Amino acid sequence: MALNSLDVQNKTFSTKLRGYNKGDVDDFLDLIVRDYDDFAAKLKEQDRELKSLRERVNYFEGMKDSLNKSIVVAQGAADNLKEQASNEANTITSEAGQKAQYILEAAKKEAGGILNSASDDARRLVKETDELKRKMRIYHQRMTLMVEAQLEGIKSHEWEDVLRPTATYIADGEDKLKEIIDEHDGNTVKINHFTTEVKSALDSEFEAAATPIQAEVSSLNEQSIAPEADTEK
Repeated sequence: MALNSLDVQNKTFSTKLRGYNKGDVDDFLDLIVRDYDDFAAKLKEQDRELKSLRERVNYFEGMKDSLNKSIVVAQGAADNLKEQASNEANTITSEAGQKAQYILEAAKKEAGGILNSASDDARRLVKETDELKRKMRIYHQRMTLMVEAQLEGIKSHEWEDVLRPTATYIADGEDKLKEIIDEHDGNTVKINHFTTEVKSALDSEFEAAATPIQAEVSSLNEQSIAPEADTEK
């Protein structure tokens, strides 16, 4: 059975001959009671402090577990977010690459179409230019033939008769001279009329052949200017 201060204070001892001094024993017991009470109070206070410390330890242990769980959850969320961001970045990169490749292929295709169209237009223009040159050669040949015909007419014997000295015409009489002059004038009118008709016909043919080519050249010039204007924009 545990003793307390009252047990010590109420303790009595029997006396014997030559025993302890009762006053000294009582004083010592009072001292023991006092120290015992102080010691008991300190123990009680320490028990309270120990209980409080244990409660705090338990509280912090709970916080530790909660923090550990929070850290695990946060780490998992961070890993998921990192993986999601990586997947999204890979997806965006892949889509951007595909879109860039599509744009590049479309640009190449469009450039090829423009180049082919320009080549076709250039070949057509060369062909039409050659055709125009051919018609110009024909025109030149016809004009040459016409001029040669006029030269042949000028070199005819009729001109020799016209250019003979005046004395020779006097012998033939004035009527013969008038006949030659009238015939020469008629031939000159016919030649001039024929020359005018041929020149008009050739000019019409030349203009008809040149008009489409001029229109094509103007169209090509406008097409070449339009992309440059779009590029500057």
